[in-house]
Amino acid sequence: MIPSNTSTIEPLDWFPKRFQPGDMDSTGGDRLLGRTELSALEILVRETAQNSWDARLDDQRPWYGVHLRRADWRLRADLDRLLPDRNRRTPGTHLPDAPFVLEIFDRGTTGLDGPVTLRPVLGDAPRNFQDLILKLGVPRDDGKGGGTYGFGKTASYAFSRRGTVLYWTRCYNEEGRLEHRLIASAFGDSYVESGVQYTGRHWWGRLDEDSVAPLLGDEAEAVGRRFFERGFGPGETGTSMLILDPDLSPVSLGSDVADDEQPQWSESDAAAEFGVRARSAIRVHLWPKLVARPGEHDTPMQITLDVDGERKDLIGEPIGALALWGAGLNAIRSARQTVPGKVATAQNMPVEVFPITRLGKTLGHLAIVRRILALESPAMHDDLDPLHSPAVERIALMRGQPELIVETVDWVAQSPIEGVEWLAVYKASDDWDATYARTEPPAHDHWIASSGGEEGLVVRATKTRASKHIRDTLYPEPEAIQSESVPVRTGNLSRRFASLLPARLDPVAPDRPPRTANGRRARSATRVHRVEASAPRLVTTLDDGRQRQSIDFTVKADAPRSLVKISVSAIGDEGVHEPLPPDELSLTWSGAESVGLAQAIVAPDQLVAVDFTAIGRRALRIDLSAEAPDGIH
Repeated sequence: MIPSNTSTIEPLDWFPKRFQPGDMDSTGGDRLLGRTELSALEILVRETAQNSWDARLDDQRPWYGVHLRRADWRLRADLDRLLPDRNRRTPGTHLPDAPFVLEIFDRGTTGLDGPVTLRPVLGDAPRNFQDLILKLGVPRDDGKGGGTYGFGKTASYAFSRRGTVLYWTRCYNEEGRLEHRLIASAFGDSYVESGVQYTGRHWWGRLDEDSVAPLLGDEAEAVGRRFFERGFGPGETGTSMLILDPDLSPVSLGSDVADDEQPQWSESDAAAEFGVRARSAIRVHLWPKLVARPGEHDTPMQITLDVDGERKDLIGEPIGALALWGAGLNAIRSARQTVPGKVATAQNMPVEVFPITRLGKTLGHLAIVRRILALESPAMHDDLDPLHSPAVERIALMRGQPELIVETVDWVAQSPIEGVEWLAVYKASDDWDATYARTEPPAHDHWIASSGGEEGLVVRATKTRASKHIRDTLYPEPEAIQSESVPVRTGNLSRRFASLLPARLDPVAPDRPPRTANGRRARSATRVHRVEASAPRLVTTLDDGRQRQSIDFTVKADAPRSLVKISVSAIGDEGVHEPLPPDELSLTWSGAESVGLAQAIVAPDQLVAVDFTAIGRRALRIDLSAEAPDGIH
């Protein structure tokens, strides 16, 4: 922002919109676009960030910034001159007592390119200036975009107590040259003046016959540099908006204040509360943009938040639940990119990924992330942790290409198992983005299962199948109680709890001495061989759907060696066990001596791992037993 010199500012021309057939008043747009339970600040952050992401350039990492700063008397005087309040019907651009302005910008984006008038645009030619500045409610219908120039646009005006926003953009014009553009716009009440009806929409620019055009070129750049903190670097394109007199009330910020306890905030208090709420809104709704893809250092989008001259840390230390959500998202990213290796949490807990299918087609992928509370205490006041934040449920939903949070839901109404926490990420397949998008309201904050036709069926199928995977994985049905003489098996329980809690395979079967010729057993000391094992963990899923799993175990015995045997069975729908042939398991033993297809010699207290390959998407029963090798007692 350059120093103020009011004598060099030329006032912009005011253009109020007259009613034409089919027009609605400016407040009607709000009603048409619907309501949401999100706060005004959350809507503002979600929609402006989504529009910035949609406008990103293919070869650049986009930058989205939010900057609340004080409006000193010089800035207010400059605004009074630029946007003269010559008519009592304007929303009120005169700012004698407005303490703040809110600057939101993006860089590495296309900017508001395309025609600056409403002349027709053919084919895929850009029309971003038309859509954001001159129209209302222009969605993308291909599912690739996260937002629209409708709900998000009204959100920016609604967040201004004056209903007024100043736009400065730099883009390539239709001749292929870089061009600065600047225009102001406002939403107010409809009115009648001199027998003419007006919609309540206003623009300030340069009058062009029966319309208004933005400032262009050097003139636009000079004014933009005057009012905006963040300028444009060499060759840089993007858009900045300046929201005049932002609404920092508790209701607008979504602060938890009772109706009869509205605080009397000072300016500093209001700025501090904005910082807390804006940080939370960015983290809760934009966290996928804070998670670098596997093998990459930079996050998909640079996001910054500055409040009253202070840069806010959006990650925090410890990272907390963001790392868990990120592990879930990256597990899906890796699965789709066939990146070697599996994604695990900071506790080294593998993340399981399940395809969600309908009629043989993959609608998306579900990642289930586990956390053992005994190993990691949740960070207090973590706005991304379902344990502490009432605004966050356990399952995050997002479309595939935008990778922006639609909402978090709780489709599994069961309490977590004691000591174990979980969350899940569902990411739609790119091919199904458009279908999910058609079920969303204008705020893009919900997938409506009651939507008619194919779209509603897809949402209902997603909920049903994702819920089943979560229940099967995290809430197994109890095993039947077995007699003491039968070895305890991991079975279904071990498969479902993969790497969650230590499981004991505890066949306490004492070795018996051989019989003598008369049939009586010889007198000999009885020795016990006992297996202690963890639950199986998934190593990888093969191209044909089979799964490679691994079990860690030790043998407790008062003998120098034990013979360990493994058998694996698939469990059918009726509970029937189907033993899998040992020669099809591709068994490998680590820390033990293999002496057959499905057995190995193991020393006591030696950590051993056995890996095997089995049929996928089937419940498995895995039996490990230990005994004395022949000739050793």
